[in-house]
Amino acid sequence: MRNINETQINTPDVKAIFKGAVDLRSRPSGLGKVFKGLRKDKIDINDLQQAWKDDGFSDDLRDIERILYGHGFSEKEINSVFKEVFGDSEDPDSYEEPVASEAVSKIASYAKKNNLSDTLIAFMRQEFAEELGLGKNTTTENIRFIFTRILQEERSNRLQLIKEYEQTQLGRKKK
Repeated sequence: MRNINETQINTPDVKAIFKGAVDLRSRPSGLGKVFKGLRKDKIDINDLQQAWKDDGFSDDLRDIERILYGHGFSEKEINSVFKEVFGDSEDPDSYEEPVASEAVSKIASYAKKNNLSDTLIAFMRQEFAEELGLGKNTTTENIRFIFTRILQEERSNRLQLIKEYEQTQLGRKKK
């Protein structure tokens, strides 16, 4: 192997080497590639918003629940926050995920099949915005509140998810 001396390496080369080392160091590896949300001991709202962005800004509660679960929150913690956000004002412990009736499902299916989804959505927003609670970014505001509120909970499922991953993917158990 040939030794390198100062005359062979200039300042831009050194900067490029250090930049490459920084890039490699900041890239997730191992567990961080699979469960990005479990990599950090403490997360902030930016981590949750980035995961939501990576998921395509979905407003489906199941997708939001999956994002939170992937960051180490347990079902109990997630349901507690969902009850706080979507619970009945008379009974704060009640929470039911909104579901569509059979008739609404048939209308939605027909609209999708005949490429009328955009027209139907525009009509519903125009005619029934108040009844449906379609104010300014209500869904986004609810999601923002969920993310803000869930950060006050303990991530009790994080270590369990890491152990499950190690056992299933790596085939080993820590002693």
